[in-house]
Amino acid sequence: MSGGPLSSSSKQGILLLSILHYGVGISLFNKAVGDSVELPSGLEREGIKSVEWKYKKMVIVEFDRNISLPRSQFKGRLEMNDSNFSLTIQELSLQDSGEFLVSAASNKGRQIPTKTIHLQVHEPISKVVIQKEITLLANQSCSVWLLCNVSVGSKLSYTWERGNETYRDDEQIHFSLSPADGDISVTCTASNSVSEKSASATVKCSNDTTTPAALTDDTRMKDTRTNSQVMSIYENVDDLAVPRLNKSQTLYDKITFGRQPETPCSSYQEVL
Repeated sequence: MSGGPLSSSSKQGILLLSILHYGVGISLFNKAVGDSVELPSGLEREGIKSVEWKYKKMVIVEFDRNISLPRSQFKGRLEMNDSNFSLTIQELSLQDSGEFLVSAASNKGRQIPTKTIHLQVHEPISKVVIQKEITLLANQSCSVWLLCNVSVGSKLSYTWERGNETYRDDEQIHFSLSPADGDISVTCTASNSVSEKSASATVKCSNDTTTPAALTDDTRMKDTRTNSQVMSIYENVDDLAVPRLNKSQTLYDKITFGRQPETPCSSYQEVL
């Protein structure tokens, strides 16, 4: 299994770094679809004559004694605070991602340096599926490939847990089992900047290649619902763009088990 251990201190460090960046004015905001965001102008009302907000170089809010809202994709969703000129956008969509510029002029006509703010709107993860392929080899051991499929497809991080081991940053993992290993529980957690969800599966190696039940999966979704249930592949897998397991990736080259997988028989399942 490739990847390096992910410690709780690493997660805390990432969170702290994000908070510190926000505190010192790093103008990057990550939000989920449907959220609201308040973009700070860095200005104070006193001494300001005019203010202008732009999105992708198009004026969306103006202030010159009064607030005006030129026609834009944000119609009905914008509000500017007339005391500090912060800009609030409601009901965010993926199309709202982009660069916002705020510029101002003082009462004395002095132009105040333009501030740039980057907004990235993300689709929250709604489903995670573990796709698996277990192949019985000639020596009666099994080659196990697991792929973590997610309902969104960009800017994702992965964490795999197998027993007491935790690994990260791989969409798929590969390892060997023997019948003596029994049931092995594996969990994949996928996350992006605004959400995190997990799925678990139990895999086993069986010498009985004629019994389909030998490779029965009990993948369960872990999400914010109170009662997670085992779900049929026919009910939910249509919602996901499920790629095929790619055995030619370098992940396989990183893992050496002292033998080369053969393919006398193969059992392949996609599960939730």
